[in-house]
Amino acid sequence: MHRSSLENARRSNGSLNVLEDARRRRKFLHDKHSILELLDSQLTGLIDRASTELRTSLVDAPASSETARMTSLDSLAALDANISYQAKNNRQGKNADDLSVEQRLPPKTFHLRNSLLTELFELAHFRSLQNIFIAIMSLFCLNTLISDVLEGKSLIDTFSLSLVFWAFGRLSDAIAIWLLMHAAALLVFYPAFHYYVSIAGTKGHSRISKSMWMIAYSVYQLWFLVQPIRMVLQFELLPASALIVLTEQARLMMKVHAFLWENARRGYYSSTGSCSATASDSSSSTASLTPRCPSFGRFLYFLFAPTLVYRDNYPRTDHIRWNYVASNLGQVVAGIFFVYLLVLRYYRPVFSHWRRPSLAHFVRTAFQSALPGGLVLLITFFTVLHSWMNAFAEMLTFGDRQFYCDWWNATSFRTWYRTWNTVVHDWLYAYVYREICMLLGYEYRLLATVCVFLLSAIFHEIVISFGLGFFFPALFVSFCSFGFALMFANGRSRFWAVFVWVCLFLGTGVLMCLYSMEWYARRNCPTKYADRPLLDFLIPRSFTCVV
Repeated sequence: MHRSSLENARRSNGSLNVLEDARRRRKFLHDKHSILELLDSQLTGLIDRASTELRTSLVDAPASSETARMTSLDSLAALDANISYQAKNNRQGKNADDLSVEQRLPPKTFHLRNSLLTELFELAHFRSLQNIFIAIMSLFCLNTLISDVLEGKSLIDTFSLSLVFWAFGRLSDAIAIWLLMHAAALLVFYPAFHYYVSIAGTKGHSRISKSMWMIAYSVYQLWFLVQPIRMVLQFELLPASALIVLTEQARLMMKVHAFLWENARRGYYSSTGSCSATASDSSSSTASLTPRCPSFGRFLYFLFAPTLVYRDNYPRTDHIRWNYVASNLGQVVAGIFFVYLLVLRYYRPVFSHWRRPSLAHFVRTAFQSALPGGLVLLITFFTVLHSWMNAFAEMLTFGDRQFYCDWWNATSFRTWYRTWNTVVHDWLYAYVYREICMLLGYEYRLLATVCVFLLSAIFHEIVISFGLGFFFPALFVSFCSFGFALMFANGRSRFWAVFVWVCLFLGTGVLMCLYSMEWYARRNCPTKYADRPLLDFLIPRSFTCVV
């Protein structure tokens, strides 16, 4: 009896100890949260005061340091936006369950940083890997050149220069269409937007008027989608010239939407409808730095800046390194030449007489094309997302050069999609994925992901179909089926990293086989729909070729 009483007392003491430990833990977490909030407010206040003092000294700086002054002001503006957003999150969010959609999906922030490969090439080991790759491609070019010379071929025959001139045929028409698209953005869209801001908040600016402006903007974007394609077909632009027009069309449509959406969402309309400065700061010097109506210069800079997300200010470098620009442009030329040579040596001989192959022949050819297809993928990435983007960033003193992340370390396609091309990913995240989640709720993330995939696949297919001159939705089908399904295959081991690389190489090889097959089938096989051009455009000829 005495022993049972002792056991009961021990159990009750243990329960009291557990309750006491839980109470102490809650008190510790509460005190920790209070201390962190106090430190956050104190640090934010110190940073704000330092930023204000530095901004005032920069505004009063002499004219001789104008470039450095404007660069510092742009960087400060970007820093202020990031600090304000983080402070807002710290004030509102207590734990993960209390976070709003805006806190769960933070907006894009810009920082002064180099591209990842630029940093890695500063290391001797990575620079050696680059040298090895250049040596391999150089030996490949020498092998091609020497073999053809020994066979008695000329340089024109070796590199098929006539094919290059043919691909860029009607380039003057492509340049004219390019100028027309930029004129539509600069001389039609921006003046219309400026006028809308000037009348916003006036008596005549009703909800019906806003709806009419939204309809007008939709008509403008629809015109921008249809008219360049119509002109490509009308002038019968050849592949390279057509691809220049179509990629610029997609870029400008995204730029215009980003500019309008960012300014509309932030409410750049004063009660009087003027384009005065935002009075977010008590000092006039600070208020004058953020205009309600972005200037034409800001819009013009954004049109050519290597980003698709609009901000009033971006981090800027203080000077242009023209030797760095020339180096990157030289790499662009070399990359285009290497890709052209790979296509010329590995795809043209195989598919130039291609008609309707057997399944076994296609599978064998697809696997043989995996290695050159992977090389095309790597060289295209380096040429476009590293060299081309860095050249323009340097010329425009654009400071944030994170155009990609370490996608080569990806162990899942979900990671690869986010890190392969962060320029387009940032636009899709900011203006499609994030906006759908903010409109419908965070639980509709899957729907937002489907919309992102569908929109991206549609625009890729538009560029390829009208660029090549035929509808062959191989990329669209693979993107919306295998590409979407593989996004849910997540792993962290080395096996998954190898799996991603195998899929990239094999997938690129298969796609190049399919498009090469259809390209040469349309040159070797007669059409069955000569009197119905629309059906001839839509129906793949490689499926119906019987020659």
